Amino acid sequence: MQRKCFLLDTNMLGYFSEVKSGAHSPEGKALEKRLEEIKGENIFICCITIGEVEYGLKVAPKKDATKQALAKQMLEEFQSHPVDNDIAREQYATLRSRLYERYAPRKGHKKRVEEWIDPTTSKELQVQENDIWIAAVAMAYNFVLVTHDKMNAIKSVVEEDLTIVDWAKIV
Repeated sequence: MQRKCFLLDTNMLGYFSEVKSGAHSPEGKALEKRLEEIKGENIFICCITIGEVEYGLKVAPKKDATKQALAKQMLEEFQSHPVDNDIAREQYATLRSRLYERYAPRKGHKKRVEEWIDPTTSKELQVQENDIWIAAVAMAYNFVLVTHDKMNAIKSVVEEDLTIVDWAKIV
């Protein structure tokens, strides 16, 4: 039997960092329980996540050297998967085009996913460009995407191509 592999979304790293430092929110406790169940094997991040974390460190209002070192050390604990041309052409382009077909306004030609509105609820999709890239990497490697984001819009268009779970969900 092939073991499942998991790709952590950036928001999960905040909870992971919390668990490592000994602080435990309910979400952190939920994540810790799940990590104990799978023994930490086959958990990955992608280069987009590294970029988001590094960006956050660079724009942080208070540059705490200890916290920055811990964040960089945390990134080193996971093998990272890159985005390559095949992922860009296949998974990313497919996923973004599905979102566009379903949610982009027919008038006004808004190209940025952050501007799209769900036609049923008239609410913003709450999907960022980097969410699409991270989901595309998970799809390319057939990994389960682990996120604390709802990602309802992405879930609505991925069909059988992607499994999304929330290890920080409080049950």
